[in-house]
Amino acid sequence: MKKEFGRTLSNLRKKKGLSQKDAAAKLGISQALLSHYEKGIRECGLEFVVRVADFYEVSADYLLGRSSEAAQSVILADEAETDSDNKDVKIIKSNAYCLINRRIINNTTSINFSLLSKINNKKLQKYISEYLSIAEYKAFRKIYSIKENKDDDMFRLDSSNYESFCDAALSMLEARINDIAVNIDGLELSRDALADEYYESFSSLNELIKNAERAVNQNIKI
Repeated sequence: MKKEFGRTLSNLRKKKGLSQKDAAAKLGISQALLSHYEKGIRECGLEFVVRVADFYEVSADYLLGRSSEAAQSVILADEAETDSDNKDVKIIKSNAYCLINRRIINNTTSINFSLLSKINNKKLQKYISEYLSIAEYKAFRKIYSIKENKDDDMFRLDSSNYESFCDAALSMLEARINDIAVNIDGLELSRDALADEYYESFSSLNELIKNAERAVNQNIKI
């Protein structure tokens, strides 16, 4: 498996016209480590497989030699939920779904903060950061609330009203964000410009947009 993965990794790099040094820098590892991966000397982790799949826009199955189809595909929620009686299959699909969506959300968050740094408006940076923090806080408390006999000393906001407070804060932040007048002269936000600037993570932004709009349509029946 290591040699097959290494061969595919090397071929993809060469097709893209990249040296090992350049490819390693873009993938966030050392040239020496990439060389070991390509030669099959060392085995990488799953997160690196996902990173490579995203960068070269191929499927993880193709990288691992499980498919001859190079096209990248995104696992949707309904594909992760299977009627199969095979518990291992359910776990694998669920883990893949979480891993892929984490990558999509992380990459999109990086784009957002990169754009915020270019706009260079401290109030906008503060309000967007608080907005995202509260959304993550709500998500964590939803997961945390599943567990019985929880330690509520972890939070200051009471479990009976934290959601209302959070929703009110999010609404207030949205109003403040909308009221901010920012100068974005010279900042190109067209699809082509974004794809060129963020070529490594632009596919994640596209997937997040599609996933979010699909979720909105499904939940409020537009």
